[in-house]
Amino acid sequence: MLTGSMVMAQITDDMFDQLGGWDDTVSLPIKTFRSTRVVNMQSVENPYAGELVFTVGHRFGNVRSGFYDMFGLDIATIRLGLDYGINSWLAAGTGRSTFQKTWDGYLKARLITQEGRLSYPFSLTYYAAASQPTIRNIYPEEYDNFIDKMSFVHNLMVSRKFSELFSLQISSIFLRSNYMPETMGPVNHLSLGAAARLRLTPMTHLNIEYIHPVVKDGVNRTNPLSVGFDIETGGHVFQLFFSNTQGISDKAWLVNTNRQWQDGDMFFGFMITRVFYL
Repeated sequence: MLTGSMVMAQITDDMFDQLGGWDDTVSLPIKTFRSTRVVNMQSVENPYAGELVFTVGHRFGNVRSGFYDMFGLDIATIRLGLDYGINSWLAAGTGRSTFQKTWDGYLKARLITQEGRLSYPFSLTYYAAASQPTIRNIYPEEYDNFIDKMSFVHNLMVSRKFSELFSLQISSIFLRSNYMPETMGPVNHLSLGAAARLRLTPMTHLNIEYIHPVVKDGVNRTNPLSVGFDIETGGHVFQLFFSNTQGISDKAWLVNTNRQWQDGDMFFGFMITRVFYL
């Protein structure tokens, strides 16, 4: 995957010279993406050392639900999260989602940082997370325990900031769920994801991401596709987006997406990020 990313970067150098150009004297790793998430996917970004980031994520219901549910506004999934930059390369975080009353926690390490055209041509970040749904009465009694309800995610991300206008990221995402009621057994789910950022104005960016399952292991779901905007306002980042998934936690959007754009199924959502300096 790394080799493919470097070849892709070589081929597209000339094209992106015309989209803002290169500057070999300036480091380019800062803000490859404007937030630690693209939409659903993690980005290569971490909070800076000593930063505490509070996030509020909202996903409304299907816009096809019509006026009765106010086009989905009456049906919301929420996640509250805290992320902390431990040092210049390591971050940790936790959160709680209303979907299946799920708690999650993660560690995220920035292994390689892009440092201009003549140094590292990409950034490399590793993310490891665990989650635990606490909802009652959906797991069979013999599987309704702490271990069987656990899920784990491993995510390796490679990104390149081609210019101030454009960034690209490729992710490999592996999910292990010890037991899923839908499949009546464990699930091993491998996906490849792609995400891109395009600057529209100095404070506004367009984000697109797509996740394609490689190994579904009995999970028959739709591929998540999301389009959104990042709007920066001082210490806040507002993310507005449409997606065919309503889930916010990793497991929810990786293996619980069952809607399709071509059928008019879309979920509007937003995320507000507030940074505190400790």
